[in-house]
Amino acid sequence: MTTQDSQQPEVPESRPTMEELADDTPLRERIMASARSIRQALALAGTLILVLGALIWIFLRDLEGYSYIVMGIGLLILIIDAGISFDAVRYAVFGRRGRYGLNTAIVLIAFLAIAIVLNFVIYWAVGRPDPPGFLRIDTTSTKQFIVSDATLNTLSNLREPIQVTAFFRRNTPQRQAAWRATEDLLSEFKRRSTEQPLSFRLVDPELEPNVATEYGITQFPSLAIEATESRRTEVIPGLNPNDGPNVFSEQDVITGLLVVNQIKQKTIVFISGHAVRDLVDATRGGDGYALAAESLVRENYAIANETLQELGQRLSSNDPELLPAAIIFAGPTKEMTESEEGILAEYGRRGGSILMLLEPDTTPDSFKGFLSRYAVGVGDGTVVDTASYVAPNPTFLQIKNTNSQLPAHPLTEDFDVLYMPGSTFYSYNIDPQTIPLTDEGIPYVRLELVAISTLNSWAETDIENIGFQVDEDQGGPHPVAVAVEAVAEIGGSPRRDNDELISTQMVLIGDTDFASNAYFGSARNGDLFVNSVNYLADDYELITLRPKQVAFRELVLTESERNFVRWSGWLLMPILIALAGIWAWWRRR
Repeated sequence: MTTQDSQQPEVPESRPTMEELADDTPLRERIMASARSIRQALALAGTLILVLGALIWIFLRDLEGYSYIVMGIGLLILIIDAGISFDAVRYAVFGRRGRYGLNTAIVLIAFLAIAIVLNFVIYWAVGRPDPPGFLRIDTTSTKQFIVSDATLNTLSNLREPIQVTAFFRRNTPQRQAAWRATEDLLSEFKRRSTEQPLSFRLVDPELEPNVATEYGITQFPSLAIEATESRRTEVIPGLNPNDGPNVFSEQDVITGLLVVNQIKQKTIVFISGHAVRDLVDATRGGDGYALAAESLVRENYAIANETLQELGQRLSSNDPELLPAAIIFAGPTKEMTESEEGILAEYGRRGGSILMLLEPDTTPDSFKGFLSRYAVGVGDGTVVDTASYVAPNPTFLQIKNTNSQLPAHPLTEDFDVLYMPGSTFYSYNIDPQTIPLTDEGIPYVRLELVAISTLNSWAETDIENIGFQVDEDQGGPHPVAVAVEAVAEIGGSPRRDNDELISTQMVLIGDTDFASNAYFGSARNGDLFVNSVNYLADDYELITLRPKQVAFRELVLTESERNFVRWSGWLLMPILIALAGIWAWWRRR
């Protein structure tokens, strides 16, 4: 080849023709190839929408219906994506790896199916009326999630079907939590009502205002407890959901059931006219008795404030239905007249029940004289207890079960502690062995201990100079609360009604402040007051229906212990997993 030939320019190749440019790839394959990005987008979108629907269902229960729609859309998108990616799905399922994965999936699905069926069967069995006890075990210390035996007794005596309508607003997390707690409570009542059906429904007063108007309800939350045959209805107002989710108690529901089952409302009379505590004084932290009176109203008692002269008018009617179930003296400091003492004595002779709350060194002589009719003496001085008190005041008694200060008695069953900020004490004023007996051998008077001070206590007569004086002060322990049952006065004779002895019941407590507004909510103070009224009114089943306390157990840690918990929680598991991975890698290398 010559140099001239080698220097000739290269001839450009001819341009491709239209036929050569044409792609002979099948249309379906080209569509499938271009759809890869679409499939990935659909898979991502379907997964995100499904997760969004699940989050709505978990956190926004008011939008529960919409959450199902959102999850349905996400599931539909995933199904469409699976249809487009049919070949990839088929390979993933029936390929070599797919077969191993399919076996694992079958085992997992079978396990989940068995767990779901077992859970459904247990749920069905537990939801049936009166389920076996072994299916539902309450492990809380106060048995927070099961009803008491007294409630079961009330439910077994229902006379007709019961419909409970719960009026709740649920537009805040606090109100939603309150409804869930109430739903659990009503579900337990429904589950345990075996003689008559008990059902409940939820009504939102903002969505169905006419229903609330029909029941005359203006305060929310509220429960309307209705006997479906007689149409008797009792409305129970609830507490503020912002103060806690337990806006209704077991006791509230039982009170409503007793009313609609035509249980007669009993009258409790607070005796006035002797410088006693004020029932309408609701001052928080004050010495009024508004909270105590309100607690009795919630027990379905009718409350009256009357003088002893008005009690005498009830007695003169000779109508037993007009007599109060119990009368209460809340810290009297003014003497009774002779006629008033006679009225009180006649009320006792007719089988009356008396709750007398006294204060140290202020009890009028007429009240001491009345109690002496029943061989009961009121001690002189204020009880001081150096072994169990609220510092720094040794007269502020702390009555603890762990100190054996709460003898076995229905009034204080399951109590742990009481507080009495200044108390007198009671005792027999005669030798108990000299108390007369009836023909049946029953003592005229029986005194039972309810609460006592410790051995390290005494009756202090000089409160300004506290100190035990052997020659002046009476050593303890001292009864600060007693229950008295008398079939006759010491100087009298027993009365009978149809050959049955008529007995007088009294509960005597050496402190009035314990049930005042200032201390009513302290420990079990309020329970002692209400239990005493239940006991005197013969409502023994209500004694066990005090609202259950949620046990609070705080874990107190030092700074080093807190650091250990924090760092072990953050780093311990990741480090263990990393070490396990390194060990597995080392064995395989």
